[in-house]
Amino acid sequence: MKPAFIITSAINTNVGVYSPEARIMQTHATIDSILREYPDALTVLVEGGKAIPETTPLGQQFNVLKNRVNVTLNMASNAQIIHLHEQFFDQIKTKNEMGGTTGLSKTVGELTLFAATLDAIRNNEQCAPILECDRVFKISGRYQLSPLFNKDVYVDPNNLDKFIFRQADKSWMGDALEKIGVEYGFASRLWSFPTSRIDETIEKFTDMIQDCVQVSLSSYIDIEHLLYKFFNGDNVTQLDHTHLMGTIAPNGVMVYD
Repeated sequence: MKPAFIITSAINTNVGVYSPEARIMQTHATIDSILREYPDALTVLVEGGKAIPETTPLGQQFNVLKNRVNVTLNMASNAQIIHLHEQFFDQIKTKNEMGGTTGLSKTVGELTLFAATLDAIRNNEQCAPILECDRVFKISGRYQLSPLFNKDVYVDPNNLDKFIFRQADKSWMGDALEKIGVEYGFASRLWSFPTSRIDETIEKFTDMIQDCVQVSLSSYIDIEHLLYKFFNGDNVTQLDHTHLMGTIAPNGVMVYD
């Protein structure tokens, strides 16, 4: 199997407890773990943080990171990403804030970033090699594939045409079914789809953005609920573990998916 890994990243951001320098080092570890499992993987770094001047020490460190991947999609000039940083993320006073306006803004940022990435896969010439891969993985930068990562799952004939997620979690919102329409969520840190389903995935993310706007008028919503709402069904395989590990940005707590 020839895989493509979309590494979503936000190096220069006011969200969470990690410095840009720490985020760069953690994302090096992300790339290391991918290449350990798939030495021939096509890697795409999608950067959704604020612009980093190339001539600064941080810019030089970022250039080293970019040089390790096959393609870099820098979304720092995206108008919606700029708006989210200026109007929401830069205003955060408590680094470990979760949920609320911060959580909703992060959801909008993730949706915007990945929708733009999907569009680039379909329409940007530098992303054309992704369409020649068998499966596209979305992995959150800073996290790593663990040594227990199971490649066999992704070549199992029963899964070749499936979206693959970690087993859904019961919602932490007591009124999620009423407010959002589902009471489960899929972890967004690592999931994948066969490249043959790229257009279907684009359509689903378009619908997710519209639903996020509508639901957020009266309720909190996050990308985990949205992934379950729009992807769950017969075309999904749920795994006990995707074997992804790392620390969450708001407080540095280790998680294992």
